[in-house]
Amino acid sequence: MSRRWVWAFAVLGVFNGLLFLVALWRDYDRDWKRYQTAFFALEGRKARTAREEEAVKARRHEFIQVAVAGTARVDRCMMCHLGIEDQRFADAPQPFRTHPEIPRHPFERFGCTVCHGGQDMATTKADAHGRVPFWGEPLLEEEYRQAACGGCHLGADVPGAPLLAQGRQLYPQQPCVGCHRIRGVGGVVGPDLTFVGSRKHDPEWYLRHFKDPQATVPGSTMPSFKHLPEAELKALTVYMLSLREMPSALLPAPRTAAASETR
Repeated sequence: MSRRWVWAFAVLGVFNGLLFLVALWRDYDRDWKRYQTAFFALEGRKARTAREEEAVKARRHEFIQVAVAGTARVDRCMMCHLGIEDQRFADAPQPFRTHPEIPRHPFERFGCTVCHGGQDMATTKADAHGRVPFWGEPLLEEEYRQAACGGCHLGADVPGAPLLAQGRQLYPQQPCVGCHRIRGVGGVVGPDLTFVGSRKHDPEWYLRHFKDPQATVPGSTMPSFKHLPEAELKALTVYMLSLREMPSALLPAPRTAAASETR
């Protein structure tokens, strides 16, 4: 073998070795590991006894996931949101802050993405929040989170979701019901909206559609609703997002006659 080939194989070997080291480092230096390291440091500062300090020092990086009841979702959000069930972190910065509704929706049953949106199996912040190419269910921000309540709570207003309640009231007041059907009620000129929230997850799409239907759906005969105040368009958007098909395992148990009489 000529010296030239020896050098070529040597350079190729070094190059492959460097690629291996880069891959090894990228596998070690993960987003979720950095968040867990930061959380362990915060947890250590909150330790009150020597035993608690030792417990924190013994913690290691952990791959965490929750299978959401009745769905194919496998949520990994708690790999970074480590303080959501611990009241000691009620004033902590995100992603470590305690979740405000712990008793109502146990995480081992509901997970996170069924209510908040986002990409369930992701392990980086950008992917988990879902605003990435080829993922149509971004994280619901701010007031749009109220939409998730309407997927399960169908029969009454939900405390803490005023925008959802407003959207439910606005819908029959607008000409929408003449063209669209929801759960068998309404016209058939336009698409059935019973589960429209399961098909379109992005709030910005609905806002654009209400203001300029033809720009978002070419050939649409739907009139523009840009004359409505922005707050009402948001309320209608929340209502549309709430029209989702939810697994029976997550739906509230039907109220019995005996339970109704005790109210």
